Amino acid sequence: MDAILAAFDPRAFRWGASSAPWHETLVLVLVIAAMAAATCVLIFLHLRQRTRRPKRVTDQWQVLSTMGELCPRGWQAQITLYGQGAPVPADAPPARTPLVELEWKHFDEHSGRGGMARRMWARTIGGALQAMVDDRRTDVTLARSGRRNPHSSSKLESG
Repeated sequence: MDAILAAFDPRAFRWGASSAPWHETLVLVLVIAAMAAATCVLIFLHLRQRTRRPKRVTDQWQVLSTMGELCPRGWQAQITLYGQGAPVPADAPPARTPLVELEWKHFDEHSGRGGMARRMWARTIGGALQAMVDDRRTDVTLARSGRRNPHSSSKLESG
């Protein structure tokens, strides 16, 4: 302990009575500015990533919530599971694994009636639900821009 106190020279410290040399002050200001810039860049990248890609749905409760927001007048969906070797409709895409068919429609905001029914094909139920949400998000985006979403009657979505 005495060695530590002996190495302490109070004259080596400024104790607030004198100012630091200009080059030390400049280095500190530059370090603080670089840290602030790096923080701003990280915040910007995080916010841009969140707004760029819509969040994927992970379960049926998220699908209900998301579709409720995207279809304020309501929507209807029917899921059909085809087992291995089961007869599938003629418009089903070729697949080696059992398919999931999802038919859905949203109710029109003006008349309250169902819009055009859409059919989607996927390998899993989650993939079919995600395809439905993505399809509706595309509709909403195109409606805001004044365009219309051209739908094919059947799609095979991965998932």
